[in-house]
Amino acid sequence: MEALDSAWVQRVDSLWWAWCEEAHCVSTDSAIWYAGTDSKALSADLDTAAILRDLADLDRRSTLDLAPHGAVLDRIAFMMRRRPIFLGRMMGRAPQYFPLFEEALDRHGLPLELKYVPVLESGLNPLARSGAGATGLWQFMYNTARRQDLEINSWVDQRRDPIASTDAACRFLKRLHEIYDGDWHLALAAYNAGPGNVNKAIRRAGSRDFWKVRRFLPRETARYVPSIVALAYLFAHPVEAGLVPSDPAVPAFALDTVVVHRNLRFDQVAQVTGRPVSEIAQLNPQYRKEVVPGAIGGGWPLVIPQESVGAFIDRLSEALAWEPHRTPEVTFEPEVTVYRVRNGDVLGTIARRHGVSVRDLRQWNGLRGDMIRVGQKLYIHADPR
Repeated sequence: MEALDSAWVQRVDSLWWAWCEEAHCVSTDSAIWYAGTDSKALSADLDTAAILRDLADLDRRSTLDLAPHGAVLDRIAFMMRRRPIFLGRMMGRAPQYFPLFEEALDRHGLPLELKYVPVLESGLNPLARSGAGATGLWQFMYNTARRQDLEINSWVDQRRDPIASTDAACRFLKRLHEIYDGDWHLALAAYNAGPGNVNKAIRRAGSRDFWKVRRFLPRETARYVPSIVALAYLFAHPVEAGLVPSDPAVPAFALDTVVVHRNLRFDQVAQVTGRPVSEIAQLNPQYRKEVVPGAIGGGWPLVIPQESVGAFIDRLSEALAWEPHRTPEVTFEPEVTVYRVRNGDVLGTIARRHGVSVRDLRQWNGLRGDMIRVGQKLYIHADPR
């Protein structure tokens, strides 16, 4: 009877904690109870004056232009009402990613608030992939990533590498900022929708003021800039918004990087560090086959918890000797892009757009001449580096 009572109590406790976390009244990682009104209730009766004051204060300390606007207030209310669990998870993941974002943004002389772009783009998930093929924290399309010198092949996809992709995103954002004469709102809109759509909207609006251009942009892009500003407010004022961090990730200060010069499997790393393969994979999402291709290109980085670095270095030879027959030979084979021919396309423009030759296009697709048709699929192989 006592055993039954104990099991029943444990079940009740489990259900109670689950309800509390779902109801957003407790952060189970910190065991801090949130005794105020939750975000959904607060969104129904926003303290607009306080939010406007806080946004004005953030705007004074940033070069991103965080000035209050009605569309921003709408996004704040929407996120508090409809996305509290999501925002809590983002706040839990932030300690792993925000320090490296901030270091890169500061190095490039960019506003630190741009760290909220990958929150909106990927939910701070380096494995995120959109239906259109955009991949990684910063959601780079294949061709954009290649133009930023990111490696993408059958073994490595640097769009999923937090450090490499962040540096590429900084360079790309800086270029967009220059194109739009220092207007961050237009630059961010172009990051989301592409410069072509933004330029078209500018012409239709007859203005370069984002808030006038906004109604001519795609719906997702029209909400994009207000959402970035809303995230800047919500992350700076989580208590006032009734938000609680959850699902904490390993913080950046607890991680370290070792450059590996031999092909090394994740399970070999796990064997000598005692860390689970799943954790090693989560910390090194750029490696597509759970293998660090260290023998190629002068070595590749491996991120592991700091406390495991000593054991890894001391026992590296042991790791390499563990079931070595399972370690594959690695050659970088470029990823194949599938391009669907659109109206007005010719082989020459498609080849220039992808940095390949017309001759290669013909060879890869079994074409004898230059004739292509709308809707036809073309297979394009990037040159391996």
